[in-house]
Amino acid sequence: MDKDHGRIETRELWCVPTDPKTMGLAGVAQVARIHSHAQLVRQGKVIKESDETRFAVSSYGSEEAAPERLLQIGRDHWSIENGQHYRRDRTQDEDRCPVRETTAARNLSLFRSLAIFLFKRQSANKGGKKSLPDFQSHVHRKPWEMICRFTQARHEE
Repeated sequence: MDKDHGRIETRELWCVPTDPKTMGLAGVAQVARIHSHAQLVRQGKVIKESDETRFAVSSYGSEEAAPERLLQIGRDHWSIENGQHYRRDRTQDEDRCPVRETTAARNLSLFRSLAIFLFKRQSANKGGKKSLPDFQSHVHRKPWEMICRFTQARHEE
């Protein structure tokens, strides 16, 4: 139960262990169902109530993350998801990636993270691209600039 910002929220979680082969999803270890009941309170009176059920998958096994920990992870996830969702899903179309093999999926995720890191690093420079889509389009049109940036530093060492 949480009481914050004029809301009283009660969350319940049910989880079951699973495996990547059963789910067809690389790295999955648990599936969870989270039911949330929220009350919006103003001046001591409930003015609105809502019920919501969400489903989640986790790479943490039950020995790594008990239900209480999964609830906290779910809560923390949304602060990160809200900040990263547009970049990773809208710009890089990550949610539609068909790769299911664990190592390949992790490698693609690392490359997406690298793209975001490189974008942030260059955006502070004069003449740097100010949006991730512009940066990615530029690198796609002129990949040798990026390749030379990495290889030139190695040759000078």
